[in-house]
Amino acid sequence: MSPVSRPRVQQLPETLANQIAAGEVVERPASVIKELVENSIDAGASLIEVKAEQGGKRLMQVVDNGHGMSEDEASLALTRHATSKIHTAEDLFRIATLGFRGEALPSVGSVAQLELATRIEENADGVALTVMGGARQASKRLAMPVGTRVTVRNLFFNTPARLKFLKADRTEANQIMELMQRFAIAYPHVGFKLSLNGKEVQHYRAVADESAYVERLGAVLGAEFIPNCMEINSGDAQMRVRGWVGLPTLNRGSASAMHLFVNGRWVRDKVVTAAVREAYRDLMPRERFPLTALFVQVDPEEVDVNVHPAKAEVRFRHGQSVYGLLRRTLAEVLHGMGARCYQASEAPLQSAEEPPEYGADLGKQRLAEPVQLPAAVSQPERWRPSYPPAGEGVPRAAAVANWSPQRQGALPLQSRDSYSPAPGQPRPTAPHHEAAMDHGPLGQAVAQLHNLYIVAQSEQGMVLIDQHAAHERIVYERMKGAWARKEKVETQMLLMPEVLQLSEVEAERMSHWRSTLQQLGIAVEPFGQNAFVIREVPALLARGQIAPLVRDVVEQLEQVGQESALSEAQDAVLASMACHGSVRSGRALTREEMNALLREMERTPHTGQCNHGRPTHVRLSLADLERLFERR
Repeated sequence: MSPVSRPRVQQLPETLANQIAAGEVVERPASVIKELVENSIDAGASLIEVKAEQGGKRLMQVVDNGHGMSEDEASLALTRHATSKIHTAEDLFRIATLGFRGEALPSVGSVAQLELATRIEENADGVALTVMGGARQASKRLAMPVGTRVTVRNLFFNTPARLKFLKADRTEANQIMELMQRFAIAYPHVGFKLSLNGKEVQHYRAVADESAYVERLGAVLGAEFIPNCMEINSGDAQMRVRGWVGLPTLNRGSASAMHLFVNGRWVRDKVVTAAVREAYRDLMPRERFPLTALFVQVDPEEVDVNVHPAKAEVRFRHGQSVYGLLRRTLAEVLHGMGARCYQASEAPLQSAEEPPEYGADLGKQRLAEPVQLPAAVSQPERWRPSYPPAGEGVPRAAAVANWSPQRQGALPLQSRDSYSPAPGQPRPTAPHHEAAMDHGPLGQAVAQLHNLYIVAQSEQGMVLIDQHAAHERIVYERMKGAWARKEKVETQMLLMPEVLQLSEVEAERMSHWRSTLQQLGIAVEPFGQNAFVIREVPALLARGQIAPLVRDVVEQLEQVGQESALSEAQDAVLASMACHGSVRSGRALTREEMNALLREMERTPHTGQCNHGRPTHVRLSLADLERLFERR
């Protein structure tokens, strides 16, 4: 057997070296456009036009009105590690531009057909340089305005192995559109145009004031973002967090909903992402993501942007400080939103994404159907309460401070349909002061629909409340507050203890978590082989579904895996307990109970959404109602 020849160390050809570098920089067409647009922004452009065909595979072009380059600079820019943005090693640790490596143009030119046309103000005409798969072609002079135009054709034409990894044209085009949206959010002073296959699909005009910028945010993130967002601005000269964040009920199923920028650069940073997720942790489901446009501004020397080939990740020198500032700021804003709920932007009762169902019962009910009003309503011009005046028929209910949803013997609400005046007497109408619109932001309850929803009248219009979701949040916040204050959970002995028959595995888990359950106010004891008896539960949950509650809590604890991690799982555990202990859908409530629930909602933080992130109530203004009936 002949010996294996020893491999020799050799210098790679420049074209091959550029293709290797392109593997890191040029992942797909959107990667090319990202590098080119960043160069345009660094060049001081106020208008950037982007064109793409076949998802960018056939053609990509970026045109800007920046300061351009001379012929010598343009020629040098096509070689590796040529840049105007850094000059010394120290500059690498205080980068204030988007680009700095000098790799983009030569990398793209090595895997595509690239033309670079540019002109500076001092010259009467521009120059165009062409690179074909890494091979430089002759330059030529041409007439053009000041700025730069980069045209890229036939991406990966000389590396077919890379080409086959690209997705369908539509997928690649969507990636380009999302990229341009990020630029539009981060750089309001720059106008952006995007054309796909000859058709303009995006046009964001440059804006100079905040109100116009908020309109741009609405154009990028959707019109529903504007009435459902909150502005944040906190920090000092060394570190500042600003931007806009959506209400918890305005969420998405993908992390792409979170637009995060560090010193103007879009990033996927673990520190920033973790802070946002932690702030929203108990306000929406774990698999949902808030809609945000957040900007972290720090001293360039305090952040390293040279840690990722595509510059999509950064490293903070003081990551905990950034985390703390962002989480604290978001928590304060979210806490201050109170019972604020989702507001439709145009058409009421319509939404881009239908929220998940609470359960089988709730899921059957939809509010998009026309509302049939009783014939007795003789004044459709204004909303009137569907109960008789005080002193007539059903007595008017007062708010109850300590309302218990478990009160037995509750009578169903008597509505206008069930109220009958004395024979021969006209049906009384409620005077204006009986409209009772001074009971708080959520108004006064006037009816209950299908024992699922509460209808309330407020000064601004109408409020629809999901009774289970609203009470679930109230119970959860009470339990969470007691837990945070390390108060002893108020418990109640069960008059009839419940026995749990478990499998061997379930019994072992129950035994393992007994002491932790005790901390939560749940007392369980062994009761024979693979059986436990539940003797005591938190008083708030005493009339809930006890056995499913205990099973769910143990499952939540088991998912954490370590007893020491209970504090991390407390939100999920308490949310599960609150869900079981809340007033159920299908339960008839009196007006007294309904109004007491509304008052509790107004006093309790975060009641705009339940523990699962779904809205607890929806507001319809008088203008919304008028649009429904085509009055405006």
